[in-house]
Amino acid sequence: MIRTDVLVVGAGFSGATAARLVAEAGFRVHVIDRRAHVGGNAWDTVDASGIRIHPYGPHLFHTDAERIVAFLSRFTGWAPYEHRVLASVDGILVPVPINRTTINRLYGLDLDEAGVAAFLNACVSTAIRKQRARTSC
Repeated sequence: MIRTDVLVVGAGFSGATAARLVAEAGFRVHVIDRRAHVGGNAWDTVDASGIRIHPYGPHLFHTDAERIVAFLSRFTGWAPYEHRVLASVDGILVPVPINRTTINRLYGLDLDEAGVAAFLNACVSTAIRKQRARTSC
């Protein structure tokens, strides 16, 4: 029989984190999970050919909280990753969400941030004038 102070059911992100914090506080913790690994659906493994696979689908971790990154870095390494989305507009690939590069590529411009703001303000002003012209008698 296992002598324990706390039983944690589930070894996904929440269960594993709770178990670690409770153990660091001096309690004897026992973790059970239906799977043979920790990490829940974010678990991955290396197959016999040395290729990393994600049995439960791809997973990304997003946070700006340095304390969380520091905590997790005690238990894992990180693989650099940049998520970039491009849309094809009339055969031109542009970043989404829309940013300065998107505007410059779509309209063949080379504007800085202030230039893009002025360009968009001019577009809005033109659209407002056209709308007013359509609705006036």
